[in-house]
Amino acid sequence: MKIIINESQLRLIVENEGEDNLLNFTGYKNIDPDEWDDMFKHLNNKKGGKYIGYYINGDVKLSYSDVTELNYLVKVEGSLDLNNSQIKLLPMLSYVGDGLDLMSTQIKLLPMLSEVGGFLSLYKSKIKLLPMLSYVGGFLDIRNTPFSTKTTEEKLRNKIEVNGFIYLWK
Repeated sequence: MKIIINESQLRLIVENEGEDNLLNFTGYKNIDPDEWDDMFKHLNNKKGGKYIGYYINGDVKLSYSDVTELNYLVKVEGSLDLNNSQIKLLPMLSYVGDGLDLMSTQIKLLPMLSEVGGFLSLYKSKIKLLPMLSYVGGFLDIRNTPFSTKTTEEKLRNKIEVNGFIYLWK
């Protein structure tokens, strides 16, 4: 796939680069998210491969979308809504500043996610593991997931600081 961007778009990326070796894709929310990973690889290659991924400063709403992978998305400063989307992979996502809605998604693992500033909804998702998660600023909804049991709640409370309720009944 060939990605073509104009000079002003490239200037915007260059001006906003640098946060933790991440490219700022805030200005590209109106570009098809299926192209974000390819665009990142292309731009990263042009810049000598010094970036590990990209971030978006603001909200991302992709509910009911056909996007299946966001392999290089590392950080969303606002909320990330993937409710009922086709998303299967978020291998580098480590931080969401506000709410993260993964309700009814096919994601099984969030290997790098460490902090969600607002709520985290995994309701009816396929999620099995949250190995790095240490903080949820709002409620945590794990109802109808593979690990929604009373024992899980006790283990989660010992591992994750949750400032709201944990919903886990089936």
